[in-house]
Amino acid sequence: MTIPQFTVDGILPPYIGDNAGGPQEGMSPYLAEPLDVVDQFGTSVRRCVILRDWLQHRAELRDIGILSGFQWLDGSFVEDKEPNDLDLVTFLFRPEGCQDAEPWNRWVGENISLLLREPVRARYKLDFFVVDMNGHPETIVDAARYWLGLFSHKRSTNQWKGMLKIRLDADDVPASELVAARLAAYEASQ
Repeated sequence: MTIPQFTVDGILPPYIGDNAGGPQEGMSPYLAEPLDVVDQFGTSVRRCVILRDWLQHRAELRDIGILSGFQWLDGSFVEDKEPNDLDLVTFLFRPEGCQDAEPWNRWVGENISLLLREPVRARYKLDFFVVDMNGHPETIVDAARYWLGLFSHKRSTNQWKGMLKIRLDADDVPASELVAARLAAYEASQ
């Protein structure tokens, strides 16, 4: 499914169609490819820089063994306004060999700069949060409920809105090529 267009209020709709009881594909979070995200939201230099950094962070997550899961993208980045960052929650499955607590904790410590909110925000302009999909089922459900409740409404108005879902194993190469081309075009026009 393609990413829906903004509503007249400048947000993604929470669902497509006449009611919220339609097919799952027509409900937020909308499943999208990285290329679709760059194509629809890479409309300014600032947005393209954020997208470039997001794609770089995704590549670095894969490099440390995060090969499956998904990300929810939200915040002002998926609204019709100029954002300062990209808000995202990464629902990840632990890398091979890190299923038990001791290796997992050691692995997290070794890779903290790619997993902790503040270093990720400073380096990549991402407001980044993690949900461990290998955790306790009740904890996972509670985390999903929290992030869905927080991300599915505009903070200023409580208006219901949509967000995006991007798989971690998606092909980022076309998206990276497009964002690089757009940044080069912006630079050439200056």
